[in-house]
Amino acid sequence: MDNAIRGQCLCGQCTCHPPGDKRVHGKNCECDDRQCEDLNRDICGGHGFCSCGRCICSDRWFGKHCQFPRSCDMTDEQSKSLCEMADGVICSGKGSCHCGRCICSPQEWYISGEFCECDDRECDKHDGLVCTGNGVCNCGNCDCWDGWTGNACEIWVGERY
Repeated sequence: MDNAIRGQCLCGQCTCHPPGDKRVHGKNCECDDRQCEDLNRDICGGHGFCSCGRCICSDRWFGKHCQFPRSCDMTDEQSKSLCEMADGVICSGKGSCHCGRCICSPQEWYISGEFCECDDRECDKHDGLVCTGNGVCNCGNCDCWDGWTGNACEIWVGERY
């Protein structure tokens, strides 16, 4: 992966972007812990810790952002009724239902959304990276990190105040 997007290397020393943001780190700026933040900017949903851009969930939680409890108090029928789309398909046919929430297939990394209805391959790419590595794909659109803009988060505008 081209780390010039997450940092700049001068004389063998890398400075990660955005400068001062400790969420991007590593010898070659290879770790991007911003990927562990959920929509509320909580790290791993408050139920785990981040290790180089991946959530390590505590025992009773699972999911990309540790957002799902391992057990629940509802029947399969109750659970599936909360995962069913208007057309009767459970989790858009691209995931499974657990405790009334859709869990998108981990083999299809690009599927997301409350009902697994989003295809994140639709997010704009730049230099071969989705959202240029400077944001997250949110249902087919790039949500850029602070300081980045553009359809693929490819434009550095500096810190926003």
